[in-house]
Amino acid sequence: MKLFTLLSLAVIALPTLAFAGEPVNTICPFTGNPVNPEVTAQVGEDTVAFCCGGCLNGFKKWEESRKVAYVAEQKAEKVQVETALAVTTPYLLDTCPITGKPLDSMGGVVIEVIDGREVRFCCAGCPPKFKADKEAKFKEIDAKMIAQQLPYYPLDTCVVSGDKLDSKGAAVDFIFGNRLFRTCCNDCKDEFLADPAKYLPELDKAIIKEQLKSYPLTHCVIGRGPLDGMGGPDYMIVGNRLVQLCCAGCRPKVLKDPLKVFAEIDNAK
Repeated sequence: MKLFTLLSLAVIALPTLAFAGEPVNTICPFTGNPVNPEVTAQVGEDTVAFCCGGCLNGFKKWEESRKVAYVAEQKAEKVQVETALAVTTPYLLDTCPITGKPLDSMGGVVIEVIDGREVRFCCAGCPPKFKADKEAKFKEIDAKMIAQQLPYYPLDTCVVSGDKLDSKGAAVDFIFGNRLFRTCCNDCKDEFLADPAKYLPELDKAIIKEQLKSYPLTHCVIGRGPLDGMGGPDYMIVGNRLVQLCCAGCRPKVLKDPLKVFAEIDNAK
């Protein structure tokens, strides 16, 4: 899976997806091996994990300032990963969540990131109204995004357990980072939210495999040249849809106006 962070969003401080007490690192700072979550040290309120007791003892010999700097570095990397997961899918609806009007109906689109999610509005007066009733407004746009993305979802199995989506009664459909995910139950949903990166590659692989069969374009929708002209094709997933590009450098332009890109792909079919 190809993750990336938009430069304009790189400094956004997103709420952590980790549980309280979960180590800030997954790799031992001494050996580079995966950590044992039961071999840990505390740095203030943060937990650092190690692969073995020997490395733990080595860490205890560090100056306090070095420990604090290491924790800050690990937390910054986690924010970058969460930013990539949460914000690489842009707002995919064509209407303002407040007025219901087309996004360009007031002369220009206003873009804000709210709770780690991009939301687009028709004017500057709408974001404060959205934030004033944020929970209800997110529910409204989530319902629309689920309906929009469901036809393109490639799996009939739970992205976490691998069981059939209806194995426990009915699928649980939810939006994370403006993208639809489906699980067989709420327990699996909670497991997904605890570590989204663990489950994304399987879904991305399924999307690419399924949508390549009927992908109608042989040229890049941004660069306009052949898909292999710049070493590609580069596979980009936007809202559970495959977009083929000539190189990763074209990705930011897709995010700027994804609906225009989708329209070109659909018209080619």
